[in-house]
Amino acid sequence: MDFPSSIRKTKPRARVWEILTSSDTPLSAREIAERDGEIWLSSVYRALEVFEKEHVVEKTTLPDSSECVYMVSHGGHHHYAICMQCKKRTELPSCPLHEHEELVSKDSDFMVVGHTIEVYGYCRDCRKSIGKKNSDKK
Repeated sequence: MDFPSSIRKTKPRARVWEILTSSDTPLSAREIAERDGEIWLSSVYRALEVFEKEHVVEKTTLPDSSECVYMVSHGGHHHYAICMQCKKRTELPSCPLHEHEELVSKDSDFMVVGHTIEVYGYCRDCRKSIGKKNSDKK
């Protein structure tokens, strides 16, 4: 995926973009810095901030975690189920809010202009490993 034309290209931004576009799973800023080995963590955060502002990167904060993870945005209207262990994202087949938008806007005089839905849990592979760890403790 090409570097976004709306963003000034610097060496740190180019490296962060390259790492994000080559990853199958969302990455934390720390993981991005570790994969590169030369970019300072502060530079990674600054690059991610620019990417997020330009809507080319999506940020997620997992429950029970203080660290955010980032993934390249593929545009359009998407919602995800996110594994809390391996961070794998699975796109939901439809938007549950479209069927129930009146819950937010019908009588509240509130105009909805956008939303994000993220469902957290464990993917099949991580559930297997969690089950194995629990059975090993017995």
